[in-house]
Formats: sequence, structure tokens, C-alpha cells
Amino acid sequence: MSELSKAEAAVKLAKAVEMAKSSDLREIFSELFPERRLPSHLKASKLAEHVRHKLEAEELVDLWNVMFPKDRNVWYDELLDSIRYNEDILGSLD
Repeated sequence: MSELSKAEAAVKLAKAVEMAKSSDLREIFSELFPERRLPSHLKASKLAEHVRHKLEAEELVDLWNVMFPKDRNVWYDELLDSIRYNEDILGSLD
């Protein structure tokens, strides 16, 4: 199991955005702004700044799934105000 505070998760995601290939920036932009038209020029630094300061916890989780597709069971823990991932899921509740 891994756990990061929302701020730590935002920083980790922002760093990944800054290092993303230009071809991946299109997908990142679409995830962040689904209703907006894709601009002709994307700057990783601007997208990273948005990730660092403007995303809600649920949006961090959504972007996490795009940036780190190998991570599983990513979710926001409201009680601990943290992003959790790669946890074993207990059996289903019936």
C-alpha cells in the first residue's frame, strides 16, 4: 500500500507532467479540460502548475490513472485526506 497527502500527490503528478513527452501532453490536457478545445501549443509547465494548485482530490485520482497506469486501486481517503494506491482490496461486501 502507498499513501500520499493530497499536496504530495499533486507534486508527484506535476513532476510527471513536466517530464511528459509532447505527444502525451494532449492526453493530459484532455483529462484536465475535457470540454475545452485542444490548443495548438501546449506547455508542460502550465499544465504542471495547474496540477499543483488547482485540482481537487478526485481530479488527482483521475489524472493519477492517466500518468501512472500501472498503479491499481487508486482512491481518495477522505478521513486521512490522502491519495492511496496499490492496496489489496478486501473481499467484496455482500
